[in-house]
Order: sequence, then C-alpha cells, then structure tokens
Amino acid sequence: MFLIVALLFACGFSNTSFSQPSFNEGSFRNMTAKERYRFVHDYPFWKVYDVKKLSTILTQMVGIAVEKKDYHSELALKYYTSLVSGKVGFKIPKGKNANDVLIEMQKIATQQGYEVEDVVAFCYLTNNLYLGQKLSKEQYYVDVQHCFEQLQRVGFEKFKDYNVAGLLFNFGKCLWDLGDLDKAYQYLSIAERFIEPTVEGGFHYTQVLNYLQTYWQKKKDYNKAIFYAKKILVYHQNLQVEELEQKFWNRFWLNFSALDIASLLIEQGKIKEGEFYANKGYQLIKTQFSLDSIVSMQAEFDVLMVLIPIKLKLGKTHEVNTLLERATTIKNNLSPKGLLDYFKPLKLYKYSSEYQEEQGNFATALHYTHLAQKLQDSLNLRNDAQKLSQMQLRYEVEKYAGHLKMIENEKQLQKYLRNAVLVILLLVVGFAYVNLRRLHHKHRQKEKELANAQYDLNSLTQHFRKMSDLAENLRHENEKLITNDNQNEYLEQLISSTILTDEDWTNFKVMFEKVHPGYIQVQKEKYPDLTNAETRLLMLEKLDLSAQEMANMIGVNKNTIHQTRLRLRRKTNDRV
Repeated sequence: MFLIVALLFACGFSNTSFSQPSFNEGSFRNMTAKERYRFVHDYPFWKVYDVKKLSTILTQMVGIAVEKKDYHSELALKYYTSLVSGKVGFKIPKGKNANDVLIEMQKIATQQGYEVEDVVAFCYLTNNLYLGQKLSKEQYYVDVQHCFEQLQRVGFEKFKDYNVAGLLFNFGKCLWDLGDLDKAYQYLSIAERFIEPTVEGGFHYTQVLNYLQTYWQKKKDYNKAIFYAKKILVYHQNLQVEELEQKFWNRFWLNFSALDIASLLIEQGKIKEGEFYANKGYQLIKTQFSLDSIVSMQAEFDVLMVLIPIKLKLGKTHEVNTLLERATTIKNNLSPKGLLDYFKPLKLYKYSSEYQEEQGNFATALHYTHLAQKLQDSLNLRNDAQKLSQMQLRYEVEKYAGHLKMIENEKQLQKYLRNAVLVILLLVVGFAYVNLRRLHHKHRQKEKELANAQYDLNSLTQHFRKMSDLAENLRHENEKLITNDNQNEYLEQLISSTILTDEDWTNFKVMFEKVHPGYIQVQKEKYPDLTNAETRLLMLEKLDLSAQEMANMIGVNKNTIHQTRLRLRRKTNDRV
C-alpha cells in the first residue's frame, strides 16, 4: 500500500499548475539578512512548475545572497536547490548534483558556524547517498542514529524550516524496515509534533500518522490505531485540491483511512460500525479513483477484502456473492499479467470457501480451501524467509554499529590516554619548574646570606684591626708617659684589658662559621686536644692577621702568641 501511496503522491504533485508565485529581484536585494532568510523559507518553490523559471529564480537568489555575504540565506537556498533538483529537466549550474550542493552547504555552514544548517546538510546527504545506493544499510543505520542524536542535541524545534518531520520520517522508516519498530516509533512520534495538515505538508502528515496507526495496530491497541486513522480521514475530508491527480491521491486516502477504521473496528468486534466505514470506502472506490485503471482496480480489490468478511459476519450473503464475483473478476484480469500481488488472492480464496460452505457447496468450498492453503504455506515460507533475512540484516547492522562503536571507544580511550600523558607531563614540567625556581631562590638566599656574613666578618676584622692599631698607639703613648712619671691611670687600665669579650668571640665565631663553614669542626676532629686559645689562634690565622694584630685582639702580648704557635706546631707537626 505504501508503494501505491508514494506513486500517487509523486503523480499528484508532478503536474501542478498553480498560479506562479512572484519574485522581485530588487526587493530581494534590498531586504535585511533576516528578512531575506525568512523570505527564502516562505517562498513556495514547489509551486513553480516551470523548471527553467525555477532555476532562474534560485540562481538570482543565490547570486544576491553571495553578493551580500548573506551566508544564512545562501545555505537555505542550497537546501532548496538540493530538494528541487529531482524535478525533471531541472539542472544545477556547473553540472553539479544535489549531493554536491549539500556538501558545499555543509562546508560553508561549518566555516561560518551555522550549526543547524551543518546538521541539516549532513542528514539530507546521508539520506541521498543511501537512496542512491552509495551507502550500505549498515552505515546508513549508524548514520541515521548519529543524525538523530545531532538533531536532538541542537533541539528539534530549530529545524522546523528544514522539514524536520520529513527527516524523522525517513529515519523512522529505515528503522521500521529493519524491524526495529520501537525505535522507529520514537522517531515517528517526534515527527508527529512537526507535521502540518497543509497541502504542501500533506504527504508527511499522512505517512507519519499512517505508520503510527500501524504501530499501535501491531501492538493491538486498537483505540489508538483508530485515533490516527480518523485523523487521516478528517485531514483528507477537509483537504481542498484542484488538480485531478491530487484529487485521486486525496480519494485514495479517504478510501484507505475508512478501510483501516473498518478493519480496526472489526478487530474489536464492532461489526456494524465497521460495515459503515467499509461501505463508505467502497463507495469512494467505485467512483473514478485514478486515471490509471490498473491502480483503481488494485485499490478496489483491497477494499473488497475488508468489506466481504464484514458482510459474511453480518449474514448478508446476497451482497457477498456480488462482491466475490467482482473481486474474482479483478483477480482474473490482473493476476495473469503480474499486476496483482501473488499472495493477495489468499483472502479471496478463504472468503469464497466460507461463502460456499454456508451455501452448502462443500466440494467448491474444499476447492477454495486447498487453493488458500497452498498460498498460505507459500506465504508462511516467504514470511519466515523475510523474518530471517530481516533478523540477519539487523544482526549485521548492529554488529557493524558495535564495531564502529568499539573503534570510536578505542579512539576516545587513546585520546584520553594522550591527554592524560600530556597533563602528567605538564604537571611534571610545572613541578620541576616550581622546584627549580625554589632551588634558585634558596641558592640566591644562601649567596646573599654568605655575602652578608662575609661583609660582616670583613667589617668586624677591619674593626679589630683598627682597635689593634689604637691599642698599639696607646702603648707607645704610655711608654712616653712612663718616663715622665705622669702615667695616665685610665690608659693603663685600658691597655691591660682584653679587646674582645666572650660575647664578642661568640659573635665572631658565628660570622666565621658562615664564611668558613665546618672549618672549626674539621680542626677539632683532626686535632682533638686543641685548647680554646689554640682554636682561636687558628681562626685568626685563617684571616691572615699578623702576630701583633692577633695579640691586640685577644688582649695578650706578642710573646704569648709566639708561645701558643710553638705549642700548636708540636701538636700538628705543621708549619703555621
């Protein structure tokens, strides 16, 4: 049934002759970018049946958008160019095809940061490649789910201008064909939010509702299924169309929605109500359904296969005979030419057998039963084969998707590991840098401390030397005073006292250790029996002081220094 619908829809809109929508190049040029973008999406390109005129309009629009650097409008025009490229006689400039246009669209959208158009281009390109058999079912299945995730991430509402309902319908149908009905329902139920009961949106409006109806029918939730079937019926009852082929398409759905409602009511045991809708459908079929008589007879046969069992259950055998004869006539006309599905007569044989049995014609009833059983066995084999094929396809698809997922996970893991290594290296480098800075700081601190200590020691040594010179001068002055018997008692006391106190020596030792760290300790370890006087002498000699300077500093005479040196020489056996 879906194939017939698609053919009717294609015929219904291929020869439209609406009044041509107007386009003014100057007005389009003078619009703001926002107005231009809205104008593109509101322009009814599908009503321009003259492909040359349509090509000219699109070329003019694209030229202005490029001139104005209006990338948003340019992207929208590329989208519509790819859609109308399927019209007979329509040619895209420079020998490009729809896929080339979508690739350009995605490239520009990526460069300019238009996320919605980027996703749109990828989704439509994916669908085109699959329909053109340039994409395997496995890869299409994976890409479909990726597209859905992208649409969901950005927000379905943002794709209204790009027929998001049509995209979701195509993706849902893909999953439906693979037997993944629940996931297909998820896609189709979202598409339901965006379908519009208009002439231009009628195809997807009808198809989405019909698939949702079929989904609930398979789930045996007949009330929900009837709800969708009635929505289709109401839409086509209110649809105002002028063209003959559109009227046929409209009548087709008026008939089949009524037929579906009848079938669903019968499943609920509402036979009488079901008869009303079946009769309604059959009356529509008996009018000229299509310019193609074959299509009309195929549709009438389908209606009869619903109407006949209703009449049988209601006991209206006088009507059943007429309906069976009409169905048999259609079968005899179409089946030999291969124009009727091979298994469609199955129901006809079953109903014929039931009717003949009620009439007491048991031999004829048995004949139809045998015919029905033969077809049923063949149908079961085909269905089993189809289920097996479908299961195999789903297995291959899911296996392929799992393989891609594993590869993606490995890439992601490698990325995480690479990033982790980089982070660790950065942390190590950072730590090393901080530690190096800290060491440099400590080194500079020690150098500064050492320089300060050296300065302090030098200053103290210089001070000691000045004090020594002062003491020497005082002694000379004292010797002069002795001869005059006028010795200054105060000077005598100063000369006889020590220059350095214990506190002075302690401070001196601290500064000396900073300048010559470990020197005193090494000497004591080397010569354990050193006296304090000998230790002090070693420290003063380290500063290159003269014997007199040392004597002055520690408050002794020069001979004491010489004696201390002699004792030290005996201990160390070293020339001091």
